[in-house]
Amino acid sequence: MGKRSRILLFILLNIIVSAATTLAVLWMWERAHPRPEVRTTASESASSPDEVIIDAAPDLDQSTGEFSDQDITIDIRTIVGAGDLAVEYVEIINRGDNPADLTAWQLRDETGNEFTFPALILNSGGAIKVLSKTGTNTVIELYWQADVPIWQSGETARLLNAAGELIASYSIP
Repeated sequence: MGKRSRILLFILLNIIVSAATTLAVLWMWERAHPRPEVRTTASESASSPDEVIIDAAPDLDQSTGEFSDQDITIDIRTIVGAGDLAVEYVEIINRGDNPADLTAWQLRDETGNEFTFPALILNSGGAIKVLSKTGTNTVIELYWQADVPIWQSGETARLLNAAGELIASYSIP
């Protein structure tokens, strides 16, 4: 077997092993992180017998396209650095089994300061930080754009949904 044949054999073997490894990793990933079940069902709201409505998630209201408030457990996990604008933030977590639409929710302190959430879906187990200082929002951090600290020791933070209902509160030690 010549040198050229050996190199080609090595390259072919490398391609086969790489493909097999990639397929094995993808298969293990799919088993560990299954996709949400997508069901197609005929519905009375369908305008024709051939029209199919896709129910992508059980908590998504098909008529409004919004997430329902069922089984939503949102908590204020902690407030860090109260009184120090450079490090001060509130951490909010979704402890529920479903995603939560936090659009237009508000975070309030006792002195009338309020932060209104932008369009935001917080997935189950997900958390978001609301930093008091100025900055640019990211997927995991929102900025209040305050010039002075918002939180003080002994104060209570309140999280209200878009309808103004109290969802969670946290007393700062």
